[in-house]
Amino acid sequence: MNWWGLFSNYRMKKWKQEINDLCKKTGISLEDVCTYLGVQYSSLPSFYRKLPKHREMYIGIGMAYQLPLETINRWITKYGGKKKLYIKNALNDLIWIYLIHANIKEKSTENYYRRFDECRACVERIYNQMNTVAEAEDVATSELEEEMKKIIFDPEYAELKAFIKKHLSAFHSAYARPKGMIRSYVDLILRIKNENRTGGRRWTLNSLRGDLDDSMINYLTSGNKYVPKHKKTHISMGLAVGMTTVDLNQYLQMLGYAPLDGTCLEEGLLLNLLGKWEKEHPLSQSFKKQELRQKGRELNAQEKLQAVNEMLGLRRDLKEAWEMSQDKEKNFPYMNE
Repeated sequence: MNWWGLFSNYRMKKWKQEINDLCKKTGISLEDVCTYLGVQYSSLPSFYRKLPKHREMYIGIGMAYQLPLETINRWITKYGGKKKLYIKNALNDLIWIYLIHANIKEKSTENYYRRFDECRACVERIYNQMNTVAEAEDVATSELEEEMKKIIFDPEYAELKAFIKKHLSAFHSAYARPKGMIRSYVDLILRIKNENRTGGRRWTLNSLRGDLDDSMINYLTSGNKYVPKHKKTHISMGLAVGMTTVDLNQYLQMLGYAPLDGTCLEEGLLLNLLGKWEKEHPLSQSFKKQELRQKGRELNAQEKLQAVNEMLGLRRDLKEAWEMSQDKEKNFPYMNE
């Protein structure tokens, strides 16, 4: 049996059901949606034959039906496997959020979906001209989301530009928290490695090349504006530093992704393998519990070093188990060779 096809068909069936229900509820047909998106209509549009690959398609279809942000974000994460729209991403997601809210609130025939490029160009001009105000206080994401809901749409985007200027500091530090979580793992690993070295050079981030991908090291040493775009890449990075299920889900949700999903075959197999690995490596679990959460017993130096080595070996262990699995029909997707 083709398990990969079975899982894909299940998600496609759920997606079609949602679209069919919306057609009946709103009276908006698939042809109307295509007209709204500005694409050529066929008897079975591409987004009805297969799950859309791009976030913009989910956004556009949702806006055609005047759906709220929460529903569109659910589509993006559940069906698209992408991160939800994040208000602190000023040059892309913030603009979509602004237009989605306007699409619901404003009583007009305006096609707000097609306003994106114009709006982005306007925002980008002022954004790139401004410097981060160092003394400005960062604002919680939830507070920004509530404030955004009150902004009134206008053709000159005056209120949107004022909003961006007011909260520029928050936009420049948008992805600091999830990157900080990865960095805390790396710093912990390096500290234990250096505490136990018997000679030679100190361990640095570059010393971990081979355990960590070059792209991951670039991510950790770049500014906050650079963030990998794919969920698999972030899963791979988390595994590379020894994140298991709970912490990996926390990291993904910080970035705006759905947690690991057992109904997705790749992620379901990963969850199963992670569960087995955690049971077989209790020392690394005790180590992370004590070092990262200050709970549990203090380990001795040798135990800490062993735990760190186990964490660095997690991704390779999973790759080996994946390739030995009788259920394997694809290569291990969370390791860059």
